[in-house]
Amino acid sequence: MSEAPEQDSGEERIGSYVYGILRSGKRIPDGLEGIDTGSGSGESGLGLVSSGPIAAVISDVAVDRPLGTRQHLLAHERVLNAIATDLPVLPMRFGAVLTDDDAVREELLDPHRDYFARALDDMAELVQFSLRGDYDQDVVLTRIVEENPSIRDLRERISGMDEDSSYYDRVKLGEAVSQAMDAIRESDAQATVDALARFAVATVVKEVSGETGAVHVAFLVRRDHRTDFERAVDDLGDEWAGRVELRLFGPTACFDFLPEYDVPDGEAQHGGDGG
Repeated sequence: MSEAPEQDSGEERIGSYVYGILRSGKRIPDGLEGIDTGSGSGESGLGLVSSGPIAAVISDVAVDRPLGTRQHLLAHERVLNAIATDLPVLPMRFGAVLTDDDAVREELLDPHRDYFARALDDMAELVQFSLRGDYDQDVVLTRIVEENPSIRDLRERISGMDEDSSYYDRVKLGEAVSQAMDAIRESDAQATVDALARFAVATVVKEVSGETGAVHVAFLVRRDHRTDFERAVDDLGDEWAGRVELRLFGPTACFDFLPEYDVPDGEAQHGGDGG
């Protein structure tokens, strides 16, 4: 992506921020607000720049101001996910800024028109869901102790000992518990895929966050299979009740499942992590 050229004047430079690509002639939801970096317009409304069968969702941004806060990232994802509820959209990487609307058309849309059109066709009936879960820490630790005699014995041996004399045993215990947690996470991630994959076109197992993180799996789901998929998630949540709290996010833009094609005229910068 090209950046706006340096200017000597003291006037604030305005660029075009690109959220994603959709088919021309489509209407984006009313009332959506984009990233606000102080463009001077007093608003952060969205617009479309078209090139033949495709269009870019854009808004004005002040290129001299920092772009990269959590609020900016959330606004980027919020715009794309709101559009993806009803329309196929290819998400661009967070932070894609071009000089102006003409540059969006000439540097992004025109050179990659065939790629974007083909990708939109392939993703037309698909949306992404992300399933995250957290363990009840007491429940999972109890399970680890019950299922691992060596951990149980080590825990009992250092119980009541002062920290200095039991330091190395405590380190050993922590490492053993961590390894057991990793094994449980791996098993639960596979169980999640086994339970839900038949309702999805594709899956991606992602890294969990936090000490209590249990599962994080992204699913590519056909729009007409959404009800069956959500019902299966509910069934899994009932099965794991009291041990894992599941949360389903979606439908969202297909951040983790964009098709890869050869792009002869340069790399089309799409994608990003939507949760």
